[in-house]
Amino acid sequence: MAAVVATAGDLGLLWAANAARPELGLPPPPAGVLLAGYYAGAFAVPLYVLGYWQLSRRLVPAGPTLARAVYLLGTAGSIVGGILHALTGFVIRYEGSSGLSGADPMVIVLRYGMFLVPLWGLIVGTTVAGSALYALAVQRGGTAYPRWMAAVNPFVLEGILLLVARVTSPVVAAFLVPATPNVAHVVFFAASVAAARRA
Repeated sequence: MAAVVATAGDLGLLWAANAARPELGLPPPPAGVLLAGYYAGAFAVPLYVLGYWQLSRRLVPAGPTLARAVYLLGTAGSIVGGILHALTGFVIRYEGSSGLSGADPMVIVLRYGMFLVPLWGLIVGTTVAGSALYALAVQRGGTAYPRWMAAVNPFVLEGILLLVARVTSPVVAAFLVPATPNVAHVVFFAASVAAARRA
């Protein structure tokens, strides 16, 4: 549920940012969408900690240390992700009020690189490391997940979503690319719960 709320928060921020891009032809968002998206993501993304805790409990048979590492990496990424979402919302608001809006959200991230890029780097690092350790744990066997679930991890899911974005329309890509981490977690957590229940 947190991943769904965070994704909705992303879409709110992105609607506010992308509506200022004439080439996309989007209508302006209703009043309050930016603020609602800001708070939705800022509070929901850190709740991924609960999802990673539940996931790590299911990985314990593959090794307690491995399970703990997945949890700690997921926790770190969740906390940094919440901070990054909040900063991005603030930047979009500042861009709009300063007459600087109208840029691709990824260009905005680079414009404020000294504030945002290091946080993105931390999220990428925790995602890659956490996904690799999760895949290793599932491949070892004995967990609540079938071995094929090793391929259903945030890193792989984000890669698939980015490929989908490349073959879709510019409007879809303008929303999907920046929202990829949260959309991937919707799929990841849903698949985790479904596989564990089936087991």
